[in-house]
Amino acid sequence: MATSNVEHYLEAIYVLSVETQNPFSARIAEYLGVSAPSVTQAMRRLKRDGLVEDDGRKALRLTPKGLVEAEQVVRRHRLAERWAHDVLGLDWAECHQEAHHLEHALTPLLEERLWQSLGRPTTCPHGNPIPGLSQSESSPLRTLAETPAGLHVVVDRVFEQVEGLGEFLQELQQQGLVPGAELKILKNTPDGLTCEMGEKSFTVSLETARRLAVRSTG
Repeated sequence: MATSNVEHYLEAIYVLSVETQNPFSARIAEYLGVSAPSVTQAMRRLKRDGLVEDDGRKALRLTPKGLVEAEQVVRRHRLAERWAHDVLGLDWAECHQEAHHLEHALTPLLEERLWQSLGRPTTCPHGNPIPGLSQSESSPLRTLAETPAGLHVVVDRVFEQVEGLGEFLQELQQQGLVPGAELKILKNTPDGLTCEMGEKSFTVSLETARRLAVRSTG
């Protein structure tokens, strides 16, 4: 069984890979808030244990064995987020932080019972698919920033990389940019996007738009 430290690295590589960020060592260090030497040492161990390998472009990727373990960690994290948010009433940022502690304590039995008791959810509160429990977990992502003017879209998810930023998440909630929100893109310029939601229009910065995944409504 992987230790909690190893699990954090597996989770980081998984998240960065899914969210279209090549998991270079520098990005892993930034995501986890650790030093570059710490990442180097951890990757050496993960490679030795057959969990991670180089992809030939200086980025890292999970081996089939590593993917299984990473998906287990992410699945438990997102189920724990659901419980903390839906049952305990913690807000977006709080449930993310608390889930980091809970994810290491869930056994397969508790994981299954928790999923059943929560009504068999397929996503976390931020819209990210729960591995093994969602059909959309491998769907290609398009960010709001990449959406051309004239399209109608639905906010699909908030990237995992920013789930712990409480102030940022509060701003999203205030604007109504939550999973399931329907938008029309009026303009997409280097200065940001002008969006329409119902009868109101507002501007979304490119920095924010890059952190939201959307899907077209047709």
